[in-house]
Amino acid sequence: MADQRLLVVHAHPDDESSKGAATSARYVDAGATVVLVTCTGGEEGEVLNEALTDVDLTQLPSIRRAELEAAVAAIGFTRVHHLGERDSGWHEDLENVPEGDCFWNAPLDRPAGKLAAIIRDEQPQVIVTYPPDGGYPHPDHIRTHEVTMRAVDLASDPDAYVVGEPWTVARVVGTTVFTGGHLKAMHEAMLTAGHPSPYEEWLKGDRPPRDADRMEVAARVHVADWFSRRDAALLAHETQVDPTGMWFAVPRDIEAATWPWESFVAIRPPSIPDGPLDDLFAGL
Repeated sequence: MADQRLLVVHAHPDDESSKGAATSARYVDAGATVVLVTCTGGEEGEVLNEALTDVDLTQLPSIRRAELEAAVAAIGFTRVHHLGERDSGWHEDLENVPEGDCFWNAPLDRPAGKLAAIIRDEQPQVIVTYPPDGGYPHPDHIRTHEVTMRAVDLASDPDAYVVGEPWTVARVVGTTVFTGGHLKAMHEAMLTAGHPSPYEEWLKGDRPPRDADRMEVAARVHVADWFSRRDAALLAHETQVDPTGMWFAVPRDIEAATWPWESFVAIRPPSIPDGPLDDLFAGL
């Protein structure tokens, strides 16, 4: 397909680097227009890199914005849009999200209307977002899915009060991280190579099924050649990514030989003929 246009919608700065980053970089290098939308500023994030001991938390929003700019440069996104919603904070129980103006509490059509206008302007054939449960139960990830799907509907509705001409998105997929098959394959590869597996305790635990484990895999994109770009983007998020932690626990040669793909589940349409595809744009 000529003139490929991909829109990826993420909850916080750093999500664009930990979920589907190598795929984004691959399509950038193929000449596609690849646009990032970040829903919140990550204001409620914590410093997850223990090596950083002097971060002024009052400056965290501006720090995370600068980290995002560096990650965007590493991946090569064509453009970036910010919806400007406030981070809701991590709450495993959604009932514990505090009252007030945050993304979780925002009237749905406020961010969805903004995103719908972006969709009409950018005219993507494919959108990448999260599965309905957010991929993991962070309120902002769940809300990102809800906002994205509402925005897709608004963008295509000629009667919707949204700037721009109506645009219908052909395919919406959900990005996944460590689905069951991926996790087990990497675990076994590490043990076979004589390395301790960083996933040992994770696999022993009572890991509840996620939507991504139950949904149809729409595409599995081969991206081993772009792992270095993903890693550079991850490292740009210095406050959020521990360079000695989980993301870098597996040698890249083992990862490339065992699981050189990024996987995406089908959201709309919910089933992909002849899937899983090796290209997010296949058949469009």
